[in-house]
Amino acid sequence: MFVAVLLLATTMAIFGVLGYLKGAKWAFIALMILSVAVILVEVKPETIIATLNGLYMGVMLTLQGGLGALASGDLEEAKAILADIDKPFTDANQNMALLLVILGAVGVGLILAAVMKSKPGVWGLIWGLVYGYVLSAGVLPLLSSNPMALLPLPIVRPQERQPGAAAAQASNALDQMFTTLAQPENVQIIATIIGIAVILLLLLTVRSGVKSGKKKGG
Repeated sequence: MFVAVLLLATTMAIFGVLGYLKGAKWAFIALMILSVAVILVEVKPETIIATLNGLYMGVMLTLQGGLGALASGDLEEAKAILADIDKPFTDANQNMALLLVILGAVGVGLILAAVMKSKPGVWGLIWGLVYGYVLSAGVLPLLSSNPMALLPLPIVRPQERQPGAAAAQASNALDQMFTTLAQPENVQIIATIIGIAVILLLLLTVRSGVKSGKKKGG
């Protein structure tokens, strides 16, 4: 539980500062993109996994000459090639497909942060904090089967809801990682790193504000 809270606080702090720096417009758009991804993961996990598996197998079929076999009408050869292709996301690691969707949404948000121009502001900080919470709520259940990692999400995931199939199928290796991180000596190291990261982000915020003030004054 402590590790989950620590990761939640860290994520919210990082994206809160980033939201302040990039402004409310970016933070709100990024939050909407992330929210759509998390909702899809919650509502249609099987569809996402099947789609990504299908895309992978289609690409591999093409690379291995299956497209030529289909074009020539040799369905048997195409079926043989397809049978030799293993699905990347199975029962053992299907959570990785869901993680890819959420991380893809985060990647899109970061790309927008690099290209969008916006003024720093408090609303950006607020939306950034919400972004950090939604991100944590979407990712933590995919990393651990611990019920305490299932953060409530309004409408999509009420607090009383029990962990779903996706959370129950999380790997033991990641559970052990959470157990290891919860040890006091590791918590101290993590807290130190987080403290340094937050301080650096705050310094960047102040520096950005000083530069903006100089430009306005000049």
